[in-house]
Amino acid sequence: MISRMGWSRLAEAYAATEAPAVYRQTLAHLRIGVAKYNNAARMGITPQGLYLSTWKILFVGHPPLFIPWSAFGPVQEETFLWVKTYTTHISCPGGAVRFQFTSDQLRAALPTPLSAPR
Repeated sequence: MISRMGWSRLAEAYAATEAPAVYRQTLAHLRIGVAKYNNAARMGITPQGLYLSTWKILFVGHPPLFIPWSAFGPVQEETFLWVKTYTTHISCPGGAVRFQFTSDQLRAALPTPLSAPR
């Protein structure tokens, strides 16, 4: 049920058949659509794009994703207290899916410029 809130829409276009040979890091804060994946999703960064997977317990309805950098829109940065949160949208069939995270490493890998601060 959780995957229907965003992950499954991304999977229509970006489902991955195999994981790239990259180091995968757990994302402390990740929101796809309205669903939260805090500490339940892992990312792998490659020159071509972002690899996402979930822990095995969430595997049903959550196939691994490989999203090319060109699918990401402009990034908005918001700071609350000491935490920076980044929000962007990923284009996919039927529109775009909101993608929110706190990883500075992922932000540095995104080739899109920051949009105006909110």
